[in-house]
Amino acid sequence: MSKDTNRILERIKLLEAEKARLLPLRKEEIFKVLQSNGGLTLDNKLLAGLAIHAANPANSTSNILRELAMLGASKIPSRAIKDTVKTPNTKLALPPNTDQKEKAHG
Repeated sequence: MSKDTNRILERIKLLEAEKARLLPLRKEEIFKVLQSNGGLTLDNKLLAGLAIHAANPANSTSNILRELAMLGASKIPSRAIKDTVKTPNTKLALPPNTDQKEKAHG
């Protein structure tokens, strides 16, 4: 292989190692931001754990599973649909009022 190819492959390896080092830090940073702002965070491990818990027949009376089932059966709130339809913004032509000066002064 040429020097350029080796240099590119070496650079790729360095970037992949840096990515592997920085990715967990970024995930943790995002988690902290979501948690500090009251956001709901779910990761793959949590979802996998929930699936295992739900699949276990011994957990069929679990409160969390019952609550999730009730949540799934309820209608998810959404934005209200406006009944009004926007009309184009048109100017109304008003006839000139000629007696306006007379009423204002007299």
